[in-house]
Amino acid sequence: MSKESETEVKYCVYCGATIEKGKTYCPNCGKLILKIDSEKAQIKPKEQVRTSIKSKKISRKCPGCGSIITSNILEQCPICNATLEKIPEEERLAAQKRPGLIFTNKKFELEQKLILKKDTWNLREGINVFSTSLYILILIFFLIYMLLTFQSDISSIIKIVTLQIPEALFAVYPIWYIYSKNHSYKKLGLIPGSKKFLYGLIIGILGGSFIFLINFLFGFIINFIGELGLDFFDLIAGMKEQNLTIQNADLMWIILLTALLILASISIEIVFRGVLHNAIKQRIKNEIYVILLVALIYSVIMVILTFPLGIYYFFMNFLIFTVLGILYEINGNLYNSILGHIFYNLLLISFIIFIG
Repeated sequence: MSKESETEVKYCVYCGATIEKGKTYCPNCGKLILKIDSEKAQIKPKEQVRTSIKSKKISRKCPGCGSIITSNILEQCPICNATLEKIPEEERLAAQKRPGLIFTNKKFELEQKLILKKDTWNLREGINVFSTSLYILILIFFLIYMLLTFQSDISSIIKIVTLQIPEALFAVYPIWYIYSKNHSYKKLGLIPGSKKFLYGLIIGILGGSFIFLINFLFGFIINFIGELGLDFFDLIAGMKEQNLTIQNADLMWIILLTALLILASISIEIVFRGVLHNAIKQRIKNEIYVILLVALIYSVIMVILTFPLGIYYFFMNFLIFTVLGILYEINGNLYNSILGHIFYNLLLISFIIFIG
């Protein structure tokens, strides 16, 4: 048989019967004969059907809180931040492509919302870090307050200086958190670069001067309240006594007080701006709402910590923190609000010492 005749022999694609030349229908099954180009019929490697890998569901138990995590992406528990057991690479590849679900309190949430990123906060993570920092602040504050209460022979300047310690240590936990998780400090709004620092210095000086003006005007309001007979807690007398104590203090105590005020300025901005402000921005996109909300939270906390005198300072604290929030939102640079806060405190302590 010649090569040409061999190419004329065809087979039915349905039943396999031999088809003679010129036939249109299969003599065996009666179906229409399909003409198949033998070259095109060959399956090329790229066109081969891929065999699907049987998906495998990953389930891990958190060693910290016992939560069941079905995510194949998360490396930390979204509930307590404990480190989860590592998933072998072959199991990860065989895992389902669909995102895992995490049960949080009363509902399931997609794991993408809970993944801890190195350069940005998610809302739950930021709130957890802020809450822990605030808890530590309150604990240290009341421990120091109780210690000073039982030590009646301590001088007034020592009390003033010692009460600055809690705020000076406020940012220890967030900084440790960023360092221990190997995250970027950009997460706090601390962007490296000499230009960023220079811009922050210029904006900070202008903003700090404006904040000092707010404080100066507030002094007139306090005096007006006193003239109306509404100074129920002797606020004016207390302020004068505190200012006189600082004026008469030794240089060593002035330097120590100034250093603690600088540290307190840095700490407050890191916690309230770098953590809380940036975390809330992940949920609330309107910057003005975020600024006002953070200012309100700060003012309420200050009222609680300095009650009842803090009531008089509520409005002033709210205005000052609103301005600091605006400074930060100018370009998202935390140096703006840090340096503004520092410059305000330096102006304030200088005014007390040299003018009174």
